[in-house]
Amino acid sequence: MKVQKGFAAACIALVFQAYSQSPVEAVRLFENENGPGVKGLAMGNAFTAAADDGSALLWNPAALTILKSSEIAFAGSHLLFRNDAVFAGTRDLDDRGFTGFNAFQLAFKFPTLRGSFVMALGRHQIKDYSDYLYFNGFNPLSNGLAFDLGTEGAPAFHLFDRDVHQTEQVLQTGSLGAWSFGAGLAMSPHLSMGISGHILSGRGGYDLDFHQQDARQVYQEVPADYDRYEMHQSLKSRMIGFGLTLGALLHLSDQFRIGACLDLPRKVQVNETYSSSDLLVFDNGDESAADLGSGEWVYAIHYPGKVSVGAAIDTETLLLAASADYVDWRETCFEVPSGYSLDDDYSSLLAENPSFRSDFRPVLSYGAGCEFRFSGPGVKVRGGYRVVPSPLAGADRSMDRKYITAGLGYDLDRYTSLNVTYVRGFWTRNSEDGYTPGGTTETIETDRVLAGFTLRF
Repeated sequence: MKVQKGFAAACIALVFQAYSQSPVEAVRLFENENGPGVKGLAMGNAFTAAADDGSALLWNPAALTILKSSEIAFAGSHLLFRNDAVFAGTRDLDDRGFTGFNAFQLAFKFPTLRGSFVMALGRHQIKDYSDYLYFNGFNPLSNGLAFDLGTEGAPAFHLFDRDVHQTEQVLQTGSLGAWSFGAGLAMSPHLSMGISGHILSGRGGYDLDFHQQDARQVYQEVPADYDRYEMHQSLKSRMIGFGLTLGALLHLSDQFRIGACLDLPRKVQVNETYSSSDLLVFDNGDESAADLGSGEWVYAIHYPGKVSVGAAIDTETLLLAASADYVDWRETCFEVPSGYSLDDDYSSLLAENPSFRSDFRPVLSYGAGCEFRFSGPGVKVRGGYRVVPSPLAGADRSMDRKYITAGLGYDLDRYTSLNVTYVRGFWTRNSEDGYTPGGTTETIETDRVLAGFTLRF
């Protein structure tokens, strides 16, 4: 039987557009950066005025001047992502684990007659794209799915759109990282300045598997005696861009300092490769499989700058710190990438830009943390709390991402140390695509463990 999937193909196009070239996904690529290194995350990302290692390249390059010696450090991480999803009255709780690289950093403190001058180089993961969603349930709502079961020249569309059992699984992988190079210089006994440049690069994967079945035998009339419909989508993304960070650190006393940092606006080019296929099965076992197409797409995104401020009280046995970051996501916009001409596809993409102004808002995220230092055994105990409000305009506060953090540092000797961090995150999310009307309510919890090794010289 020859089956034409006109409605299905249109629906697939909408789902792809919703994932890739949409304002929501454009913001997702940079929103809620997890931050570099191990110690900063243990203190609730409150490192703007407290960064005392090579990760200051991203937190605040002026804070490089705090380093007491040169160092090299490595770190890895493991994320457990749990999603408690409710769809059509059915609850599914599932989880996935993701393990990967977090940071490499090398900082060199130059000998000086007075003051401090430090240069640093590093590769840091700044955004983890790992995500997982699974749900299933009986859906009485229409998703508009229909198939042409007529003969050639005499189309006859038959719906397969409601009163079906639906299952969907979405797996997202990848991360965004930065190669950074910068320096911090003490301009005076009280003021340090810093600058760092970043080559941003990353990869993302998106795989969606959708399945709907006539579980209650609603579709029995030939030729529309459907049994089930399956569809798979795959989207691979590569990102590249550049960034520049300016920082300042003011020592108001021997134990109190404040910091400020400006991440200049960034432009990122996204290269996407997509493919899709499906399978329609009838009650008598007849099947119709199809390759629904594949291709590539290149576009650019302009991201707003970020302003960070922080303060730290640093004594021999205690470090207290707080930081806040401000980003106006309404300033995000799509652009035609360099070397490409404006055509109908890019015109449609640019037509999405007003949605950034209407659907998003400025975000002020904040965090606080502390570090207790036990001088005898060389042990440091850290803790913190962080809140990242949702960038969506009018979002409920339950969608704000909240993190409780803890960490432990241990000096093996005067040259080497180990650091371990635990980050617990929790928030809610609502999602919906063209295949699953009614949407899904998700309660998300994450457990991230990071471990790092530092060698001072």
